[in-house]
Amino acid sequence: MHVMITEALFGDAKEVADLLRTVGCQVSRCHDRMGICCALAPGRQCPLDDGDPVSLVVDVRAPLPELTVREYGAVCAVRARIPLAVVSTGEDDPVVPEGLSRWAAAVTRAELLDFCRTAMRHEVGVW
Repeated sequence: MHVMITEALFGDAKEVADLLRTVGCQVSRCHDRMGICCALAPGRQCPLDDGDPVSLVVDVRAPLPELTVREYGAVCAVRARIPLAVVSTGEDDPVVPEGLSRWAAAVTRAELLDFCRTAMRHEVGVW
């Protein structure tokens, strides 16, 4: 399964990305190490435009009320009609920003792998 990860703040997604890789997921990031959107970075392209289709987008975030610039990949997921899961950086319940509440599933880390399996099995997430 190909999963694209975005994050509210730099470094937020590391543990979730590592978890997904340990269960065999291919993980792509929305931003490069400099924080530049991969679609805009020289010599790069967005994982959503890559030949290997993204099955799920995971947005890892602290309980902030609004989206940060580093989370615009979540908006791209909605526009591309790709399932979107919002996962908390810690053990808290994830907070889905108001603009995404209709499109995203709030998923705890414990629920993430089951959510991946469901997205893979049905190839639709919360749609």
